[in-house]
Amino acid sequence: MPVFQVKHFFYALILFSLWACRPEGASSLIEQGGNSPQPSGLKLYKITGSKTLGAVLMPALLEAYLRQKGVQALEKSKLSGAYLYRWEQDGKKLRLELLPKGSQAGFMALAAGQAQMAMASKEIEDSLLAQLPALKEEQRLLLAYDALRVLVHKEKAEIKQLTKLQLGKIFRGEVRDWAEIDPRFSGPIRLYLRNEQSGSFHFVQRILGELGAVHKQQENFDYLLQDLANDPNGLAFAPYELPAGLSVSTVAVAGRKANLQDLQYLFRRPLYLYLDTLALKDPFWLDFMAFCQSEAGQKIVAQSGFASLAPSL
Repeated sequence: MPVFQVKHFFYALILFSLWACRPEGASSLIEQGGNSPQPSGLKLYKITGSKTLGAVLMPALLEAYLRQKGVQALEKSKLSGAYLYRWEQDGKKLRLELLPKGSQAGFMALAAGQAQMAMASKEIEDSLLAQLPALKEEQRLLLAYDALRVLVHKEKAEIKQLTKLQLGKIFRGEVRDWAEIDPRFSGPIRLYLRNEQSGSFHFVQRILGELGAVHKQQENFDYLLQDLANDPNGLAFAPYELPAGLSVSTVAVAGRKANLQDLQYLFRRPLYLYLDTLALKDPFWLDFMAFCQSEAGQKIVAQSGFASLAPSL
């Protein structure tokens, strides 16, 4: 092989190696779906974050929005908990990945430029805010309200309510046996929570303080509810909408039952969408956020088991 051909071959090999070993964040410009060049005319969008929002509500909102925009031949696939949407519009190929991984993961992806939108079941923390360029008010959208239930196994259904003080002591590990709550029962209190990537975990921690008691964490509420249904000594926080037929019972907190509309219920919480700064320049995201707060979008919120921004819906 001539010398110049060998030299060009090795240059090409080096360039290919650099491309193949590029860090994950290097693809973030493509994933932003903004004004940067896209491969083969493909425009990529990404939403990640809260599983509370990403399981049912966000797919329903996205699909209704795209239908309203007249999108034809919309393809939807699901793999390992992620949804992938493909469609064509105005001669362009578009792809959107919806990846529910927990509120913390959504915030981190937003800060790293790896997603345009984060779903969150809590407000963003100051420590993460420092990683984002001055977050503008229009980048945060109040989408809906949720209410976490406090649940026990059906065998403990006679325990009708707990106070905030009792819950705090239980989750700090100061109260460990059911006999300390109700003398009719005994046995170690076993606790079930979402994992620390979830907004639910951090929301409960903000209300009750440090969750220092031994507890089992689950990636999603489905597994958590299965654990509780199989444990007569269990206690858990769970979503407002529950599957039918579970051997669980809701406990009132400070005299108030779980209620989406009750502003005084201790574990009622707002749910948010956070938008990346660059995405503010993309009409797709601005239009989608407007749809989420529209009457049509808020009807979907109510139908999905959350409290809409308009109580009458």
